[in-house]
Amino acid sequence: MAPLHALAQDAAKTTPGAPPPLAPAVTQDAAHRVEQAYLKLGRISGAVRRGVDTEELAEELPEVEANLKTIRQNLTQYSSVINLKQVHLFQILLTDMQAQLGTWRTALATQGQQLTRMQGQLDSLGRYAITKQPDTTTALGRTTARLQRKQRRANLLIQRNQRTVTQLQTRVSDCYIQALELQDETREQLRRFNRRTLDPSNPPLWRAAAVDANRQAAAGQLVRESYTSQRRLLGYYFSENWYFGIWMVLLGAVFFAWVFRNFRVVNAATNAAKQPFRYLRPLPLAGTLVVVFSMAPFFDLNPPAAYTDLLELLLLLTLSVMLGRSWPRRQFLYWLSIVGLFFGLTFVYAANEPSPGLRWAMLLLNLIAIAVGIGFRRELQRGPRLAAFVPPVLVLFMLLNGLAVLCNLTGRLSLAKVCSSSGILGLTQIISLSAFVRLLTEAFHLQMQRSRLAGGVAAHFNFRKIEQGLRLGLSIVVCGLWLMTFTSNLNIFRPLYGVLDHLLSTPHHMGTFTFTVGNIVAFFSIVYLSVLLQRYVGYFFGETDDEFNSDPDRRGSWLVAIRLVLLAAGFLLATMASGLPLDKITIVLGALGVGVGLGLQNIINNLVSGIILIFERPFQVGDFIEVTGKTGRVKDIGIRASKLISLSGSEIIVPNGDLLSGHVINWTLSNNHIRVELGLKLGPDTDLDRAKEVISQEIQENPNTLHKVAPEILLSGINGQVYDLKVLFWINNIRQEQALKSEILAGIHRRFTQEGISLT
Repeated sequence: MAPLHALAQDAAKTTPGAPPPLAPAVTQDAAHRVEQAYLKLGRISGAVRRGVDTEELAEELPEVEANLKTIRQNLTQYSSVINLKQVHLFQILLTDMQAQLGTWRTALATQGQQLTRMQGQLDSLGRYAITKQPDTTTALGRTTARLQRKQRRANLLIQRNQRTVTQLQTRVSDCYIQALELQDETREQLRRFNRRTLDPSNPPLWRAAAVDANRQAAAGQLVRESYTSQRRLLGYYFSENWYFGIWMVLLGAVFFAWVFRNFRVVNAATNAAKQPFRYLRPLPLAGTLVVVFSMAPFFDLNPPAAYTDLLELLLLLTLSVMLGRSWPRRQFLYWLSIVGLFFGLTFVYAANEPSPGLRWAMLLLNLIAIAVGIGFRRELQRGPRLAAFVPPVLVLFMLLNGLAVLCNLTGRLSLAKVCSSSGILGLTQIISLSAFVRLLTEAFHLQMQRSRLAGGVAAHFNFRKIEQGLRLGLSIVVCGLWLMTFTSNLNIFRPLYGVLDHLLSTPHHMGTFTFTVGNIVAFFSIVYLSVLLQRYVGYFFGETDDEFNSDPDRRGSWLVAIRLVLLAAGFLLATMASGLPLDKITIVLGALGVGVGLGLQNIINNLVSGIILIFERPFQVGDFIEVTGKTGRVKDIGIRASKLISLSGSEIIVPNGDLLSGHVINWTLSNNHIRVELGLKLGPDTDLDRAKEVISQEIQENPNTLHKVAPEILLSGINGQVYDLKVLFWINNIRQEQALKSEILAGIHRRFTQEGISLT
């Protein structure tokens, strides 16, 4: 744009027949207004282009409309052939689509408001621009003409975007209403299924009549059409939840790399044939797949049935490969029988209106399942046992199949299907979770071996005590996860979840303080977990309670720092989960301060002393120290107290306050050297010079003594006809003091015997 004074000069020029020139001040004011309008119009046009982006929404909305049409078609045309799992799929997808549509509604409403505001700003530009046709023979006129053209284009752009947003709002609102209506329809379908499950919808087995062939063919055609229409729905679910696959791949990659790397390190230093692992292998492909497929259902607590069936199939295949090389032959044959029952029961219960022959096949398979359950339970008592939570589920499996037999006989096929499918799914899942616990336990054992080898410590140690605690914690977790899936298969998860949610989330009042049971449970659970983590985190880095193996490594205080961080982070998370406001936390801290002043001084003193010991590091784990008359090797630097292992093997617990305030002698702060003293008594006829030479040779030739410091052999006294000698020398390892004294004393006696020198 030309400078304002140039605009004024151009405006001052006259042409034949033109009106008189404007005054310079008027021309300058008009140019300024046009310039301001041009800048403001540029900002409006840029905001319109940046702020309104409906391309992605316009591309995804037709898919949502098609899915809603498919669900409506299944609920109306194919209502007689759809099953409970399919209705659950519709309900899950409708919930997801309703959430997506709600997000779109909000975004479109915001964009509509922005466009309305921009239209108002564009209309206000009329007071800046010249409304009549500008004189294009002047610079100011040409600028004004360009401004008007740009204003018209911006106006058209805003109107076009407003029409697009309005059309999309109409379609999104229509889809949202359809989703609400279809959700009501699915809930009604679920209620009908629940009523049908308990009612005898079929005649008793002994009165069952043959199904009409034409009717059965028509039902089969409807089933095929229904499944064809549902492929789009499954594709929509997987496209919306693709990140579940990313998490599964990431979980598998981390587990595989962790185990594979640890195996390489351990096998390079030990004999791989002696590894006490039942499921893990140096190339843990099957174990990794079992871990991934066992955890996959818990990434989404409401997956469609086709997704869970696919995961269950993949889990059974990979688990069969792993168990085939790990279980005894008889146990593995029972497992193959369970897999066969899984496929058989899934097939026979897939028919909506089974024929009498198919119902007898159902009955036979349920009876076979009971027999397999009895035999498998006996085999587990004889052979290698599985986790303790497997036998109760095996009994439940037999009971559910027995109930399925009764329901089939009395015509309650829907209930028989629920019992049978829940029993076989529950059994296969609990066996897979048992293998999952064993895999994690063995992987943890392998990690401890690798950590100890990395620190120069032997990899062989007693893992049984650690294994019991680890398995107990993992078993509690997997049993909780199994109960969630089992109750979901029985179609009672949602009512139970509703009751539990109401119990945990209902607010309670105590004066001005409001709390929920869930907040209290979360607070104590997080604190308990943080205490457990800080207690067992050392095992992950190779720490054990087995102190009678090779010489332990000398570690720093970083492990104690990790424990403090875990405790602090756990307390912080627990406080946040409790929902306590800051003013209430201040009151709690004030009460804690009063408690410290009344009776917790020693505890706080020991806690603060432990923190100071971490950073000051007067000694480390593995050092040989002496404090308050107690001598031993440092086993553990705790948060409140530290542990020493005495020479006799007893454990000495010393409060950190005593360690910080008392006199601590660290024999191994900079090295492991110590000066050793031996007392010898020689006969009256002994050549002292020769005896000193023999003693010095024996000490100098021992590889565990310091050769750069000559031994000192002193005559400490003459008692009658006996010479008392004091022998002082340095050794390079304080932990071998007594063994080296015995070894050198035996060597001196042997040399004296050869030289004819007598000891008294």
